Order: sequence, then structure tokens, then C-alpha cells
Amino acid sequence: MSSAGASKDLTGTVYPVQYLRAAAALVVMLFHISVLSQETWQLDPAQVDYVGAAGVDLFFVISGFIMAMIVARSGDRFSARDFWLRRVARVVPAYWVITFLVFVLALVLPSLFNSTTASIPHLLTSLSFLAADSGSGHTGPLLVVGWTLNYEMFFYLVVALTAGILGDENLLKTSAVLCGLVALGVVFQPAHQTLAFYSDPILLEFVFGIIVFRVWRKRDGATFSVLSWFAFVLGMVLLMVQWERPLTEWRTFFWGVPAMAVLYGGLGVLRFTSPALARLGEWSYALYLTHVFVITFYIKFAISAVYGYDVPWPLHYLALIAICTLVSAVFYSVVEKPLSGWVSRRTRRFLEPSAPRPAVERVT
Repeated sequence: MSSAGASKDLTGTVYPVQYLRAAAALVVMLFHISVLSQETWQLDPAQVDYVGAAGVDLFFVISGFIMAMIVARSGDRFSARDFWLRRVARVVPAYWVITFLVFVLALVLPSLFNSTTASIPHLLTSLSFLAADSGSGHTGPLLVVGWTLNYEMFFYLVVALTAGILGDENLLKTSAVLCGLVALGVVFQPAHQTLAFYSDPILLEFVFGIIVFRVWRKRDGATFSVLSWFAFVLGMVLLMVQWERPLTEWRTFFWGVPAMAVLYGGLGVLRFTSPALARLGEWSYALYLTHVFVITFYIKFAISAVYGYDVPWPLHYLALIAICTLVSAVFYSVVEKPLSGWVSRRTRRFLEPSAPRPAVERVT
């Protein structure tokens, strides 16, 4: 690990963002370990590490930051089609693989799930990233953590439309659309689950990320160290004091605002270069998609195998962290990265007109 002063390398990697992506996936994993442990072994329900779910809020803030950066770097060359294809290639293939896996497991081993069933309408709405009731009585997809990707894809769609059609280079119109949807939700309080989903205040967290990028860019990637440390520490403290605080209707305020502070501060505080930590950031999506499977199998089967040995829970946590990280690394290398690259190449080859092959000059 080196202590380089800059937060970006020549390829444009923003290392603090990679580190925070890894941290976000890790705390979400710890949250699900806590929840599934309580449900399986009837432990103290007051000891659930609820704040781990705030990793999702940090993900949303980071997503707003990254999309704003992508659009700003494109400038007047921004292409809505190119942007959308890149997002689809990045998100869809790995998610579809996991979704089909959930469907098959729910079909052949339904005892593994509490309420998930193998329903074709539910499968179709899950694959399409639509928060629509498929007959199950709720809008959640087959993969329990997939609801966040419904928000992500919706956010990408808004960005593609506003930046591509309206030339919204600064994502001001994107922010206005999201704020407008939230305002409509606050005013009308829709009872329909789909309308409530797409007008939830959690959409503001993408706007938080856009704001952080605008401030960060104005300073050319630099931040005042004192202000950065203050924001970073404040955001962390505000989250830590809510360690066992259950989810509330004010999630965007209690978790989204501290997540915004953590990102803003982290851009100035985490100004070192660590390829190992950056690699964990690359695996964060794979970790997010796969960790529930690992935790479920470990808690329902592995712990039972060593039940009589009275293994301390901290060791179980360490084992789960190690196994989840290993599985995410394998999934990223074997499934996510190859499929993403393949889909990206195929979609571009299909949509872009074939250019005439240049004449080959013979070198003599």
C-alpha cells in the first residue's frame, strides 16, 4: 500500500470511491449476517446491526457521484445510447445469472426460502428491473437485495434521457426530475406500491451524490483536509450511533445524509493508492449479489455441522467475511467480468454500423 497524494491515477480511477464501494458491500453483508443469524437461531432481536443496511444508501450516493462524473467527462460527446449500453452491460448479465439461480433454487429447494416462490410473472418483472406487483403482493424481485437495482436502473434511465435528449451535462435536470418525483410522493402519498416505490425519498440519495461530485469537481478533485476529516468523521459517527436503530421512514435523513458526508469526506481523507483495496471495490457488485447465498447456506448448514463445538460468533463472522469475499472474487472473475465484456461487445457490434475495413499497408 502506497501513500500517493493524489486520489486519481492516469486512467481516471477515483480510489476513495473504490474503497467506499467495498466498505458499503461489506456492511450490507454484516447486516444480513446479523438478521439471518437472529432469524435462524432465535437470538436477541434487539442486537440486529441495522445500520449495516446503510451500505445501500452509501451505494446510491456513490452511484450519483459516478454517473455525474461519467456525464461530465463525456461533455458534449455524451451519447444516451452508449451510456445505456454500458450500464446494461455492467449491471444486467451478472444480475440475471443470480436471478435465474434464485428461480431454480426456489423451484427445486423451496425450503431454503421464507416467502420466495418460483413464479414466472415474478421472474419476468425481476429480469426487467420493474418494481411491479407480479401477484406476490409486493414489488420486490426474486433476489432479496435486487430492489436496489430497480432504483439503480431507473436512475440510469433518467440520466440517459435528461443528459442525452436535454443535454443535461451537469445533471441538474436529472436532479430536478428525482426531486419532483419525491415531492409528488410526499404530497399525494400514493397507496399503489409501484407509484410509492418510484416516488420514495430514497431517490434523493442519487442527488446527494451528484451534489458531492459538483463540489469535488469545482475543487479539481482536491478538498480542504480539515473539512474532509470533519465530514468523514461526522458521517461515520452519525452512522455508528445508529448501530442498532431499526429502519425508519426517515431513512434518507438518518442514513443518506451521513452517507453523503462519508463520501465527501472520504474523497479527501482516503487519498492513498491501494490496488488490493481497489480490487475489493471491483468485487463489490459480485459481493452484493452473492453474499446472501453464502450466508444462508453457512447459517443453515455449516453452523449445524459444528453446533456442539460452541464456536464463538466472532469466528463465524470472520469465516463468513472470508468465504463471501472468496466467492465474490470467483464470481467476478468467472461470471461478471466475462459476461459484461461479452454483452458490451455484442451490443456494440449489433447496433453500430460496420465501418469499411482500412487498407493494410505492406511494410517492406
